[in-house]
Amino acid sequence: MKITVYIFLALVILIINFCSASNDVDSIPDIEEGLAMETYPNPDIENNPIVDYSKWKIKNGKFYMNGKWKFLKIAKPLRNFANQGEVDKLIADLDTLRSKFYNTIEINCYWHHFDTNGDGEIDKSLAPLNNLINAIYQRGMYPCLSVETYSVGGGQIPSGFWDIYPDACAIDDKGQEVRDTEYGFNNAVVSIFHKGYRETTRKFIKNLASGIDTKKILYFETTVEPQYMGDVRLCYSEAAKTAYVNWRKANNITDQASEMPTGFPVSSKFVNNSIWNKFRAQFLAKWVNGDAQAYREIAGASAYVAVDYLDASEEVQKFRDGDPIEFLTHLTSVNIIQVNWHWHLGNNAPNQKAYDRVWQVKNNEGKDWAITEHMTLNGSDFLSHSDSGIEKILENALKQGTRFGFEFTNVINNSNSTFGLYNNDWEPKNVIRIVDQYWGWWLYRANTIEKEN
Repeated sequence: MKITVYIFLALVILIINFCSASNDVDSIPDIEEGLAMETYPNPDIENNPIVDYSKWKIKNGKFYMNGKWKFLKIAKPLRNFANQGEVDKLIADLDTLRSKFYNTIEINCYWHHFDTNGDGEIDKSLAPLNNLINAIYQRGMYPCLSVETYSVGGGQIPSGFWDIYPDACAIDDKGQEVRDTEYGFNNAVVSIFHKGYRETTRKFIKNLASGIDTKKILYFETTVEPQYMGDVRLCYSEAAKTAYVNWRKANNITDQASEMPTGFPVSSKFVNNSIWNKFRAQFLAKWVNGDAQAYREIAGASAYVAVDYLDASEEVQKFRDGDPIEFLTHLTSVNIIQVNWHWHLGNNAPNQKAYDRVWQVKNNEGKDWAITEHMTLNGSDFLSHSDSGIEKILENALKQGTRFGFEFTNVINNSNSTFGLYNNDWEPKNVIRIVDQYWGWWLYRANTIEKEN
């Protein structure tokens, strides 16, 4: 009888605290462990939440609003944000998303949606995008802005760009121009070493940021999953060769074994050369840092920037980013590291080496990074997982990171979408059901795990 009374009183306290603070982790009191998920009530949905960008801060791996730790439930809806109709539909759904405890909306802007001729200038009206940002902010939610300016994994380069820079294509170790056969999109892959490409995309980023109220953006994100490729060996273009020669001179590297070959095919010995892959890692980080700086030229030096860190199967890791520790070490302009491939689908276990590398660099370099995930869950990768399987994935994310938040993709109500998380009537599909139904539990776990560590 005493135990029952204790649990009842604890729940009353919990409910009272939740009634005034949606996703406010600091308000969660201690409560007996070992109780069922449904024992922990979901937070109250605030009627008139207030967001004030002058009072938000990311520090110690967490997000704070007016001094209170808020756990972010991030919705990433994929659509054309230059299209008024698609934007209006999302605005109409914002209250539904709030009712599901989403407090953050990440707006992923594809380069070709806004710049049709690939010159870095905005060709479409930014009014829909501004309307969306304001609508999110006015509802007491946090807008975030990302771009997709690369052409591996689904991004597209505006066709006009190739007319301006026909020599900007990435070249593989056989001397051939590369297309994205790895992810199946068959888009022409651009070389990140090409100066014209980097200048044009940063011009696009700055023009996009100049057309919105950047103060209302919680954080910006550089292009999705920055990498070379895993199945194709990149990049051996003339631009890459020039950059490598200059890097060797700047670092006084003269050994013949690491000199760039003059012809094709490039030997596997050079493809795997440690110095060449050190250079590739540093240049990949330089690319990300430059894009982050493009945002900050417009949004200010204190703007928060996130980047995906892709850590794949070890046998192809060097092909994706050279030396992963070198890449992470040279990320000097980012605040949030979003681990990609955080769960090994083949082994159905944490991708521990990814987190270990991020923490190694964070600790060794004294970086104040928030560590979170790129697509904590999406509609397709985890479709076959049971509730207990999803629970393990989310528990792992909390234990590995710094309690920043979860990111969910694609937050769309489409029963037929294999990547979407919701049915037509916004009923959650199996992947996201355990999140929405027991959100109070996940806030409790975030708080508990923080105290344990």
